[in-house]
Amino acid sequence: MPVTADPPPASDSAAHARPSVPAELGAEAAEAKRSGGAAKAFAAIKGLAGLTLLSRVLGFVRDMLMATALGAGLIADAFFLAWMIPNLFRRLFGDGAFSAALVPVFVEAREAGDHAGAQSLVSGALWRLVTGLGVLVLVLELGCFALGAEPGRAFLEANLGADAFTKIATVLDLLRFLLPYLVLICTAGLLGGALNALDRFAVPALAPVVFNAVWIAGLLASGFLFSETLPRVRFLALCLLGGGVIQLLMHTVAMKRAGVAVQRTWQTDPERLGRVKSLFFSLAFGLALFQLNALFDGLIAYAFVPEGGVSSLYYGNRLVQLPIGVLGVALSTAVFPELARLAKREDFLGLGKLLDRGVLLGAFVALPAAAGLAALAGPIVSTLFERGAFDAASAARTAKIVLCLTPAIVAACVTPVVTRAFYAEEEVKTPVRVGAACVVLNLILNLLLVGPMGAAGLALATSASQTTNLILQVWLYRKRRVSRGDIPATLRVFGQGLGYTALSVVMGLAAWQVERVMPGPAALRLVVAILSGVVIYAGVCGALKVEPLRLLLSRGRRP
Repeated sequence: MPVTADPPPASDSAAHARPSVPAELGAEAAEAKRSGGAAKAFAAIKGLAGLTLLSRVLGFVRDMLMATALGAGLIADAFFLAWMIPNLFRRLFGDGAFSAALVPVFVEAREAGDHAGAQSLVSGALWRLVTGLGVLVLVLELGCFALGAEPGRAFLEANLGADAFTKIATVLDLLRFLLPYLVLICTAGLLGGALNALDRFAVPALAPVVFNAVWIAGLLASGFLFSETLPRVRFLALCLLGGGVIQLLMHTVAMKRAGVAVQRTWQTDPERLGRVKSLFFSLAFGLALFQLNALFDGLIAYAFVPEGGVSSLYYGNRLVQLPIGVLGVALSTAVFPELARLAKREDFLGLGKLLDRGVLLGAFVALPAAAGLAALAGPIVSTLFERGAFDAASAARTAKIVLCLTPAIVAACVTPVVTRAFYAEEEVKTPVRVGAACVVLNLILNLLLVGPMGAAGLALATSASQTTNLILQVWLYRKRRVSRGDIPATLRVFGQGLGYTALSVVMGLAAWQVERVMPGPAALRLVVAILSGVVIYAGVCGALKVEPLRLLLSRGRRP
């Protein structure tokens, strides 16, 4: 699709309700309003990152307990594969396509002063989502029952063999418990998007913390109640359903306190709902391909990699998700509402400036995180997971996966910011088409690399496809900006990125050397190595007074 400078279509009432900031306020007032919104967005990142960091720490405790209890064997593989299904739909409907489609239209209604219309839009969209997902869960539950019953069992055993059926039956058994969770988490994710658009970030960021606490409690309780692994995992699945109920209640109460209580109605503005649907279907196509590709990664590992491949991929992904979750999710979540507001005001100069700063901030944190994980992958995996049923071979396999995944950290932190700049303008076809092409690339690389490299080949394919996605989206959005007269500071941004890259490499090498030569217990060596890397990177950046560090340390005042 050719990149166009034309703004997205809007209703007449909305167009009259959102005057151009530079035209009515003047250049100085427009810049002040931009700076205030940007400062508010970047200030929110710290609170979001703090709660996300707490969630990730609890997540690591959870994963350490999971690795100790389940190791990287058949039941662990089955659980993590079954767990991919509700999470696939969460990313597609909850905090993925549906939420991203709702936010620009919801923000526009609020900007126009139509708060009642914004509230009815959320309620109407939510009940349609609940109904559709409820029917989907019922169909999938019936499918699991049919495949597990005697006729389905006979068919699968005859065509796939007894060993393959055993694997599939274990996944289906756990999937029956986990499927209802997708309704709960998708509904909570939709409400979370509306809360973020209201600049209420705390509850959507706190909910995963509570969920991880429930997971840990359920895992510990299952160890006391059951001696066999499969009943223990079934009990854990029921606990996760309870965690989903708690998350939904948290979001519902938060919406009510924000003055946008969810109503039991399907009635809403058909024009606005139609725009949400149009955006959703465009986004859903690309995200569905992406999430199906993630599922295919698990299926390929389950089918072609020796036992433990799925589990090793899961644990490796959990490690690289720490910087992605702490920064990447927080950054894109915090800037998206402000990007949408700037787009609705047609202040594309302010939108471009906010995007540049978001990209630099993402690179500033993601690059040293990637370098540090690459340098210390082996010690980190061994220290966190190597105990109980998770042996040295599992640790070595997981460390190799982490090493291959580290290039994806930068792409996963920066790409969502660029993607949300497209979304803010209600231009979804470009990132969707780029994403679809990269999904195909990822699948091709998966099939080429899984044979010679095993699970590590799947990880390397992910890094290559996500990096390609970032490069293409940045290039296409730059063309979009140039076409409307906003010349991006490409050389400046690229130059600063190269500087952060060089410093990150130096930091990684120093941390690796410290861990290698320092005497003492492995955990102490690892902690000292990580702290030495942080001191080197932060110290140099502080001495040079780089802007991203100043943004992270600011208190939300005008930068």
